[in-house]
Amino acid sequence: MIPPPTAEALDEQGEWLRVTLSSIGDGVITSDRDGRVTFLNPVAQMLTGWSPADAAGAPLTTVFNIVNEETRRTVENPATRALREGLVVGLANHTLLISRDGTERPIDDCAAPIRNACGDVAGVVLVFRDVTERHTQDRRVRDALTYADNIIATLRIPFLVLDGSLRVVTANGAFYRNFHVSPEETADCLLYDLGGGQWNIPKLRELLGEILPKHNTFDDFRVEHDFPSIGRKVMLLNARRIRKPGDASELILLAIEDITERSRVEAALQVSEMRYRRLFEAAKDGILILDTRSGRITDANPFMSELLGYSHADFLGKALWEIGLFSDKSANEAAVRELQQTGYIRYDHLPLESTGDKKVEVEIVANVYREGEQSVIQCNIRDISERSRLERKLKEQSGALVDLHRRKDEFLAMLSHELRNPLAPISNAVHLLRLQAREDPLQLQARTMIERQLAQMTRLVDDLMEVSRITTGR
Repeated sequence: MIPPPTAEALDEQGEWLRVTLSSIGDGVITSDRDGRVTFLNPVAQMLTGWSPADAAGAPLTTVFNIVNEETRRTVENPATRALREGLVVGLANHTLLISRDGTERPIDDCAAPIRNACGDVAGVVLVFRDVTERHTQDRRVRDALTYADNIIATLRIPFLVLDGSLRVVTANGAFYRNFHVSPEETADCLLYDLGGGQWNIPKLRELLGEILPKHNTFDDFRVEHDFPSIGRKVMLLNARRIRKPGDASELILLAIEDITERSRVEAALQVSEMRYRRLFEAAKDGILILDTRSGRITDANPFMSELLGYSHADFLGKALWEIGLFSDKSANEAAVRELQQTGYIRYDHLPLESTGDKKVEVEIVANVYREGEQSVIQCNIRDISERSRLERKLKEQSGALVDLHRRKDEFLAMLSHELRNPLAPISNAVHLLRLQAREDPLQLQARTMIERQLAQMTRLVDDLMEVSRITTGR
C-alpha cells in the first residue's frame, strides 16, 4: 500500500505546478467549483489585464469577459459549462476577450474540469491563447482570395480554376454566361465531363497533365467545337500553375478566349485580300500604291512592270517623278500636297517613256484610302496612247468633213443660182405662147405640160436656194 503524500510533498508539487503553468505560452486561469478565480499565469494576466491579487476570488466571468466578434453579445463562459457538465468545452468561433482596460483580442482554446481524488469536480482550468496574428493572416488570405475572385469575376473572358485532379474549383461569371451553364453544373466537375465531354481532347489532356508535375504552361491552344447550346465556337486556351493563398496548394488557371467572330472576320479578310491581290495583279491598268506622307511607291502591279519595263523592286521607294510621271520633283510634290488636302487628283495625256524608249501617253487618277489605322494613295494609270491616236485621227477626219461640208454648201448655192437663170426665159416663152389667138389642141397640151413642169422646177430651185441660205447663215 502506497502511503499518502506528506504536506511538504503536496506543497512542493503545487509549487511545481504553478511554475509549470506560469511558463507555458498560453493564458491559464483556474477557479474553484464556485467559479471564483484561484490562479492566473503571467500570460493570462497580460491578456485579461487582471493581477493575481485583484483577480483572486473574483468571478471567473468577470475576469474572463468574452463576447461574440460579430454580434457583440456576451458568450457563455466555457468554464461555467465545464463546471456544470464536467466536460472539456472548446471556445466558440469568433470569440473576443475584452481585457480590464477595454482592449479586445480574438482568442480560442478550451476549459476543462479539475477533479479531486474522489473524481468530483473541484474547479476548472481555462486555457486560452491570443490568435490575433492568426486572424490577421486568415483575413489577409480571405482578402487575397476575394481580390483574386473579384479580378477574375470582372474579366470578360471565361476562366476556370482547376485542382490537381482537374476538377473545377471555381469559374467566373463569363464562363457561365458564355457556355450557358450554372455553378451547380460546373463546380467540382471533372473538366473532361463538362459540356458533354466537349473538352475531352487528347492533346489538351496531355498539356494539362504536364502543368503541375513539370511546371509547364501553354498558350493559345486552339479548340474548335460544336456546342449543343451555343453552336460552333473557336477558342484559344491558356493555362498557368498558381498557388492558392493560405494552404499553398497548387491549382491550374485555365483561360478560355472565344475568337469565333475574330476568326470569321480574319477568314473574310483573307478572302478579301486574295480577291484584291488577284484584281491588283490581273488588272489591265497600272496600279501604284504610295505612302501618304512621303509620296513614295510601296507597291506596283505587274501591268506597271510591263508598261515601263521596270521590275517590281525598281519601283519600290521611288517618287512618281523618278519614273517619269511628272516633269520634275516640284510638280510631283505639288500633286502629293493636293492629294493630301483633297484626297483626289486626275491628270490626262501625260507623256511617259519606258526603259526601252517606248513613248506612251497615260492618264492618272489618284485617291487616298484608309487601310486600318493609316491611309495610302492608290494611283490608277491607264495607257491612253491608242485612244489619243484615235482622237487625233478623229480630229483630222472632222476637219476634212467640215471642209467637205463647206464645199458642198458652196456647190449647192452655185447650183441653185445656175438653175434659176434659165427659168426666167422659159417662163417668158410660155407666157408668149399663151398670148396666141389660134392655138390648136396639140399646142395647148404642150404648153400646159411646159407650164406644169416649169412650176415644179421653180419650186425645187426655190427650195434649193432656201437650203443654201440656211447652211450659209443668210
